[in-house]
Parts: sequence; C-alpha cells; structure tokens
Amino acid sequence: MTPPTNTTNTTNTTTHPTRHTGEATLTALALGLAMLLGAMLWGVLNQPAQAEMVTETGHLVAMTARGENEDILFLLDNRTEQIMLYRVAQNNTVELLQSLDLPDLFQAARARRLGGN
Repeated sequence: MTPPTNTTNTTNTTTHPTRHTGEATLTALALGLAMLLGAMLWGVLNQPAQAEMVTETGHLVAMTARGENEDILFLLDNRTEQIMLYRVAQNNTVELLQSLDLPDLFQAARARRLGGN
C-alpha cells in the first residue's frame, strides 16, 4: 500500500493596494484647506513693523509705538548713551517709566550670557 499524499493546491495571488474612494477627496479637501489657511495668514504675517513714527534730530532718536491703552515714546540719547521710556496717557500727560544706561545694560547682558550675574 502506498502512503496517502497531501496534495495542496496553491494559487499565487497578488494583492493590489486598493485606493479608497474617499481618500482622494479627503486629500483634495486637506490641500484646499491648507491653501485657504495660507492665504488668510499671508496678510497677517506679511505686515511691516508698526512703529508709528521714528525721527532723529542731532543726538536724539525718538520712536512712538502703540501700547495697550496709551502711546509709548522711546527716546535714545546718543550723547549720554541712555534710553528713556515714556508713557503718553490721554494725549496730554507724559510720564517717565524707565531710564537705562546703555553701556551698563550691554555689560549686564554680556555677563548673563557668559554665566555671571
């Protein structure tokens, strides 16, 4: 007697990746939304600095900027190497907020960068 033989028929099937019908639609929608977002942000990101006015006369440089509730005036005195920060409230009051000696400010920044206090 002959021993029973196992015969297995194998068919070589290759699977092709099937593309879901909604995938192309979602990709197109995502690209469209990205383009719309880019167009909306372009105006916000492409704006110049909003310094109201910068002027220089002699050894003084003045710049105004808009604060939260008042205007801010920066005054740079090149002769004394100082920068002063003023608050202009209600268009009629000028108040000194801070005065900084620039050489001291740069020396302190240099010391912090190098690990000193």
